[in-house]
Amino acid sequence: MAQCPHCKTPYEKGERFCAKCGSFLLHPERGDFFCPECGIRVSPKQEFCHECDAPLTAEAAPAPSPPSRPAMPTWGMGLLIGAGALIVVLLALLMTRTAAPPPPPPPPPPAVVAPAPPAPPPAPVKAAPAPPPKEAAPVPVPDLRGELLNVLHSMKDGHVRKDIVLYMSAYSLTFPELEEKRRSTLNAWDNYDYLNLVYTLNDIQPLDSDNVVAKATWYIDARNRRTQELSSAKQIYEIRFAKEQGKWRIRSLKELEEEEK
Repeated sequence: MAQCPHCKTPYEKGERFCAKCGSFLLHPERGDFFCPECGIRVSPKQEFCHECDAPLTAEAAPAPSPPSRPAMPTWGMGLLIGAGALIVVLLALLMTRTAAPPPPPPPPPPAVVAPAPPAPPPAPVKAAPAPPPKEAAPVPVPDLRGELLNVLHSMKDGHVRKDIVLYMSAYSLTFPELEEKRRSTLNAWDNYDYLNLVYTLNDIQPLDSDNVVAKATWYIDARNRRTQELSSAKQIYEIRFAKEQGKWRIRSLKELEEEEK
C-alpha cells in the first residue's frame, strides 16, 4: 500500500489528498511550502492552492520556524552561581552560632512508698446450680382411629365412583378370595347405584404394632338399576386390619348379626 511522502500515512490507490496532512497525492509536493490562506502543504510550482483555490503569486513561503529563546549571557550565569554560594555560607554560619539547648535537670530521687497491706484472699466462688434437665418432647402418637377410618373412606369413594382400583386398594393382597371379592363388587355395581354410604368404627383393639381388630357398621342407601326401587340396609363387620408397607389394609372381615353388636 502506498504511503504519503510527508506523514507516511498509508492511502488507497486513486486517492487525491492525504487524509491526515492534506497533501496532494497525485503530484506530491516536495519541500516545506504552505498555502498562506489555509496553511496546507503545496508545491512551489503551483499557481493556485488545491484546497482553498487561493492564488499563489509568489513561491509559497516555507513554514515559519518557532523563535528561539535567547541564551542567557555569561555574566548573568556567574551572578546566579555567586548568589547561591553566598546563601550557602550564610546558612552555615547561622547553624554554627546557634547555642546548644541546656541539658535537662537531673530527675528527682524516687519517693519511698510504704508497702501495701496484703490483700485478703478472694472469697470462694459458689458454683451456679445446674439447670434442671429439659423434659423430652412428647413423641407424637399416631392417630390409629383416623388411619383406620381412611381405609373405610377409600371403600366408600370406590363404591360411589364405581372405581374398582380405589375400592380394592383397601384390601390386603393376602385377603382370602380376593379375586372373588372383586367380581362380586363389580356385579353389585351392575345392579345397584349407591346413593348414600355412612360408616362408624368402634371397639378398636390393637393386637400388636401391625395388627388391629375393630367393628365397622355400614348404613347403605341404594337404588335398583332395573326396577329403580330404593332400599336401605345396615351391615356390621368385624374387621382385622394389618399394616403393609406403612399403610393399613383389610386382612380379613366377618359379617356379624345385628344382635351380636
